[in-house]
Amino acid sequence: MPVVAEQVSSSPPMPAFEPASLPCRASVLRLVDGTQHLLLHSAGRQLQLAVSGPSILGPVRLRADAVWPAGEWRQRLWALKCLNSLVAGGRLPKRLFVPEARGRRLRFVLRALDGSVAGASYRDIAEALIGQTRVRADWTDPRDHLRDRIRRAVTRARVLMNGGYLDFLA
Repeated sequence: MPVVAEQVSSSPPMPAFEPASLPCRASVLRLVDGTQHLLLHSAGRQLQLAVSGPSILGPVRLRADAVWPAGEWRQRLWALKCLNSLVAGGRLPKRLFVPEARGRRLRFVLRALDGSVAGASYRDIAEALIGQTRVRADWTDPRDHLRDRIRRAVTRARVLMNGGYLDFLA
C-alpha cells in the first residue's frame, strides 16, 4: 500500500509512527530512487508499505490518499485494516489473511512436480500424494481418473515451472 511519511511536528495531533516500536519484525528496503519499502512480519503474516517522503526509520506520521483508483480500493482498505490492527492491537490478525483459494490445488501440483523431477513414476507420485490404499484400489480402474489427475498435475506444474508462474503476477 502506498503511503507518504511526513515529519512529526512538535505537537502532533496523532502519535508518531515508529517501526522500531512495533511489536513485530520490521524490515526497510531503501531504493536508489528514494522510495522505501517497509515489510512488517507478525505471526507468519506480512504487510508491505511503499513509503515516500522522509526516512521511515525515525518518527513520522503516515498519510494515505482516501480516494483510490478503481480496482485498488479493496486491497488498500485491507492494508489499512492490517496496519491499524498492528499498531492498535500489536498483531496482524488471522481473520484478515484469508488463505489463497487455489492454495490446496497448487500445493498438490508442486508436490507432483517434485516427484516428477526426482524421477518418480506417476504411480509413485500418486501413492505419495493420495495414499497407497486409494492407489491400490483405483489405479487400474479403466476410466483412468486417478492417472489422469496425476498427469494433469504434473503437466500443470511443468507449465508453471516454465514461466506460467508469471501469470500470478499479472
